[in-house]
Amino acid sequence: MNRRIPILLLVAANLLPVAGVLIWGWDVFWILFLFWCENVVIGVFGIARTAVFGMRSNRIGGLFIAAFFSVHYGGFMFGHLVVLMGLFLVRTDRTKQSLSDFQYVLSDFDRWTWVAIAALLVSHGWSFVQNFLVKREYESLTTFSAMAMPYKRMMITHVALIVGGFLLTALDQPVAGLLLLLGMKIALDIIFHRREHRELA
Repeated sequence: MNRRIPILLLVAANLLPVAGVLIWGWDVFWILFLFWCENVVIGVFGIARTAVFGMRSNRIGGLFIAAFFSVHYGGFMFGHLVVLMGLFLVRTDRTKQSLSDFQYVLSDFDRWTWVAIAALLVSHGWSFVQNFLVKREYESLTTFSAMAMPYKRMMITHVALIVGGFLLTALDQPVAGLLLLLGMKIALDIIFHRREHRELA
């Protein structure tokens, strides 16, 4: 049962956006932005992963690896957010916006958005503790693999999601299409979760 808990939490966290689409009227941008937030969560645990791995052999080296990853991944996420907002954010006046209107997005957060982000944090946090720390997956890592893990998962998943977002925008964002996009995201998450931990087992 313990093996299934991370996957169950992963699926549950991804089902909250389904409620967002059906109940709260979340659109393509809001779904993609929520998964951008998930990448931030993945990055936080990526920093923790590289720090734990690095400090096992050399404390200074471990801090350097974690710091380098933080700057590099943070820059990548910043660029990703610029692209995401430039392509998909549409305000009530129907004009495309840029990163300068990030405050507009934050002002639109409600408690359910924070609940969805918290669910993603719990899901990835549980997996980090159970698999990486308790099962000592860090013993199977190298410096390169510790830094590459978050990128591999993010790149493939979000290329697929952004392509899907373009298709949904062209189709005027039908609810059925958004649900299909979320289903694809859940499937990709499960595949990457199992592959990642199988490689480290």
